Amino acid sequence: MTAVPVKDAYGNPVSSVSRAAVDAYDRGVRGLLGFSADIIDSFRAALEADPDFVLARAALGVSLYLAEKMPEGRAEMERAATAAAAGSGFLTPRETRHVEALALWVAGRSNDAIPLIKEVLAGHPRDMLLMQRLYYIYFWQGRSAEMLELTQSLLPVLGEDGYMLGYHAFALEENRRFDEALALAERAIAVNARDAWAVHALAHVLYERGENERGVLALPPRVHSCDHLGYFRNHLLWHLALMHLAEGRYDRVRKLFQNVFGDIEITVGSDLQDSVALSWRLDLYGQPDPRRWQHLGAAARGWLEMPLLLFHDLHVGMALGAAGDWASAELQLEKLRQRAKKTRNATLPEVVVPLMEGLHAFARGEYALSVAQIDPLAERIVEVGGSHAQREVFHDTLLEAALRAGEPERAGALLERRVAKRPNPGRHWLEARA
Repeated sequence: MTAVPVKDAYGNPVSSVSRAAVDAYDRGVRGLLGFSADIIDSFRAALEADPDFVLARAALGVSLYLAEKMPEGRAEMERAATAAAAGSGFLTPRETRHVEALALWVAGRSNDAIPLIKEVLAGHPRDMLLMQRLYYIYFWQGRSAEMLELTQSLLPVLGEDGYMLGYHAFALEENRRFDEALALAERAIAVNARDAWAVHALAHVLYERGENERGVLALPPRVHSCDHLGYFRNHLLWHLALMHLAEGRYDRVRKLFQNVFGDIEITVGSDLQDSVALSWRLDLYGQPDPRRWQHLGAAARGWLEMPLLLFHDLHVGMALGAAGDWASAELQLEKLRQRAKKTRNATLPEVVVPLMEGLHAFARGEYALSVAQIDPLAERIVEVGGSHAQREVFHDTLLEAALRAGEPERAGALLERRVAKRPNPGRHWLEARA
């Protein structure tokens, strides 16, 4: 059947026979941009209206993959790629290249996808789904400068789009341009109070500026406005917990941990990362609870056979070590060592493996060894990806290990760096300096 080109919500021509299908596709794209819980349903609705809508099938593959339904995601993406190759006569060149790029990403070939995505965006800067994929490739590789270059380059054509403002705000924040980031995040929220990524940018800015009291007042009503969220709501509440943690309100943090992560089945990587990082921080701050780790260790074992992001792999190992499941922890570490021998990515053998060894040493109470392992890596930890706030747990581990190892000079120097970085580095560290 010959498709009749229509335009999506961002003005890109798309090949579909159904306006209803394109409308559902638009809902799905906006859902991806704003972390809606019904993303998969939207793309499936698009395919129900038009089973031959190749872009919708590719987007469904992406969404399933992001939901960690990997086999389903890969299957849908393969169907989309096959259809795109066979139907190049009725798909626009942009659509064909769009699908090719997403297929590379789902296949785990992010670096191969980058030049293709950049090629498409050069000619079609309003392809927001590809923009988001490239943005997150950079994010999970610790390439914050390139995140900012990307959003900056798209502002001339997308500068009034609320979602674009939120993505640009976070990129500004990760490049420590806090005043600009704050103004833009607030502007994006004013455009759309349900824009979770803009709320997320706001949370990051306030935390990095040390404005925790402002943050604990500003964040809850904005999270409440994002009632459409899935797992990302938990991440926003994690940010709230960090602010309370910095102020020494440990009872409040423990309550948040229990309410958000304590009783849920942890099946999404973001939830595992956040719950592990928060529990680990509580341990660092003298608030241990082995019961947390039994829950998290059991969840982490579910990822032993699923190598994902390096950042995620680190949190799996942290959970296993803190839970005392050393058989599983060593198994995962050995898998990482074997992957390191085969990869072209130097970050895995040179940063992730020794960092994991240092984190394991800390969990075993071998603090001097932990310092010896982590300290030489301090300037390269950015390579594991994530945000300043997320990577902070590794730097905090080094600082606390130095304190517990009886290395006051090293601990003092690390603490001064931390205080210089953030006006309010946290009550625990201020007390340590006193």
